[in-house]
Amino acid sequence: MNFSEALKAMKIGSKVSREAWRGEISFWEIKDDKLFSQFPNGSYQEEKAVNFYNILAEDWWLVT
Repeated sequence: MNFSEALKAMKIGSKVSREAWRGEISFWEIKDDKLFSQFPNGSYQEEKAVNFYNILAEDWWLVT
């Protein structure tokens, strides 16, 4: 899936991740109109920017 599809999924409440993030970031999700990362240890961090590599990536997938 590409970033556009991943963003649409997050807007309807889904969690998404990238294959490249395995072991580093569990997923991204949108809460209260803000983008958050959840890490393997369970902590959350608000994402202030989306980098170019994530926007161009084609390895996005839905977290179930």
